[in-house]
Amino acid sequence: MKGFVYLLEIAVASILITVVLGTFFAIRIKESWQRSDLIAAGNNILNYLKYNESFLINILNGNLSDIDRVKSGNIKYGLEIVGSPKSMIRVGCVERCGYVKNELLSPVYVNNRWINFSVQEFDIDEFETIPFYFDAVILLNFTDYSSQRQKIEDYLDDGGMVIGINATFNNNDPDFNEVFDLNGVVSASSDLKFSPYDPSQDKIAKYFLGFGFDASSSWWIWENEWAVDYTPTYVNISKVGAIPPENRTFLNEGEVFDLPGPDSDYHFKVKRISYPERVEFQSLNTSFTFIDFSENNVKGNNFNVLRDSGSNFAGLTTNNSAVWTSDFIYSDEYRTLVKAAIASKTDDWVAKTLVTEKDTVTVSSFMSLCCDMPELLELKLSLAYIL
Repeated sequence: MKGFVYLLEIAVASILITVVLGTFFAIRIKESWQRSDLIAAGNNILNYLKYNESFLINILNGNLSDIDRVKSGNIKYGLEIVGSPKSMIRVGCVERCGYVKNELLSPVYVNNRWINFSVQEFDIDEFETIPFYFDAVILLNFTDYSSQRQKIEDYLDDGGMVIGINATFNNNDPDFNEVFDLNGVVSASSDLKFSPYDPSQDKIAKYFLGFGFDASSSWWIWENEWAVDYTPTYVNISKVGAIPPENRTFLNEGEVFDLPGPDSDYHFKVKRISYPERVEFQSLNTSFTFIDFSENNVKGNNFNVLRDSGSNFAGLTTNNSAVWTSDFIYSDEYRTLVKAAIASKTDDWVAKTLVTEKDTVTVSSFMSLCCDMPELLELKLSLAYIL
């Protein structure tokens, strides 16, 4: 009898083990199948987006309908873009916002799409923190760094970007100096260049050259004005006040021409004729020279984007996402420099957030846009089942 009970206990235990192990492996197989299925679905979506450049541009414009069109109804997703700015960059400003909006941040046409800047004024004193819905904040001739430093640094730590445009370095303002990591120097005036042109180290120069310059009736370059006259098919430019006259005539879209720069002749291209709104010119020299617009008494401890040949002083520096540039007179290369700085620090962003308690997978793919500048971007697609 005892032997029979023993055998019965063994049989029952075997059945229980079989049931438990079967359930365990079924769960593991289901989880493995779901993960594989989500990865396959994500790769299919990314492959579909590669099919047509317009799909990618739609995403950068905030339109995700091409993803929704091919996505399975039982899947939800999130999307992050790395390496290309969104097509509407939200910029906050504290002072002289009309100048920032109308003079500095004109729209950019690059790689077959528009990049626009939405400028909103805000009172920094009225906020406990700088609103995080701003992609970037411009502080133009702002002087209250001592009382607002914590807000600025909290905003930077949370992924924001700040560009300070101030003419004068002040050794007596340690908060301003530490936000942008600046150090006082003594040096003579000299032309400024990018140092060096290396997009893997800093992307401001890449965006500067890719964005180019927009002009309607006049084009300011190297602080000289060129009158602009154009038709749907060609452009004429003439240097204002030049004796003898200096002209470049019947320039077709895509045509290359030379202009005398501060140190040598430079090559430009008629990038686009948008008759009757504007014409866009593009510099083709990575060694583009800026007339010295700094006060020759400051450089950054982190990275000097624009500097003199001996790296003795700088006109624009970066401290991670805190960018400082000296104030400047009106000329298009300085406007483009500000737009390039903003774009270079806001080209990693979330197009759609995925909120779920389910297990997720992430797949990614590199895609490219051309041809005004090299633009290799990564799409990171996170997916989960709805149920």
